[in-house]
Amino acid sequence: MTFEEIYSMTKEYFEQKDFEAMGQGVYAYEFDVTGEGEGKFFMEVRDGQLDMQPFDYKNSLCSFTLSSASLCALIGRSLTPTEAYSTGRLTIHGDVSAAFRLADALEMAM
Repeated sequence: MTFEEIYSMTKEYFEQKDFEAMGQGVYAYEFDVTGEGEGKFFMEVRDGQLDMQPFDYKNSLCSFTLSSASLCALIGRSLTPTEAYSTGRLTIHGDVSAAFRLADALEMAM
């Protein structure tokens, strides 16, 4: 897969989710995708509304580093965030509680 395909698939997945439960505030996340189709994108949830862009974002609460295969597995639900994190397939930098908040909103319990 190319980065554009990975980004489009991820954006489509996130756009189907309801972020209202995250409440008021701004939650910014950076994704650093490695391996095939590598690249960076960010997502921001501002007062429950999603915005995603295919570029680097330096002011994120936390960043996730994972391979494109791991990202696809998470979206396809064949891998849980806990499994990915505990096996080193997902690295979280920054505010880990913000990562939990995102996982809860996506119904992907850590």
